[in-house]
Amino acid sequence: MPPPRAHPAMYAAPAPYVPERPKDDPALLRLRAARRRPVFTVAGAVIALYLINALLASEARGVMAVRIAGPLNAGLAMSLLQCVTTVWAVRWYNRHARTRFAPGGPHPGDQSGSREDAR
Repeated sequence: MPPPRAHPAMYAAPAPYVPERPKDDPALLRLRAARRRPVFTVAGAVIALYLINALLASEARGVMAVRIAGPLNAGLAMSLLQCVTTVWAVRWYNRHARTRFAPGGPHPGDQSGSREDAR
């Protein structure tokens, strides 16, 4: 008698783990919105500065060529200001998120605002 044949499903790769989507808790949605709001405000200011710099560089070359001091002209000064503003925005949001949304701070499900009091 021939040996029994193995079922093909025995050799199939296991299905990948797909975590369930978290429920849309209103407190979690408020926390997400609070984290995004300052990002859009600061990013909007940085992008506006970039667009002003690009527009002046392409349309107002005479303004951008005005010498300020030595080899520093208005175009180079605005570009350096843009770099400084971008670094400031990243550092500001890092500090903002660390102080306002600290890992040990209040969580959306806590009513009292402290994890020890919730026990």
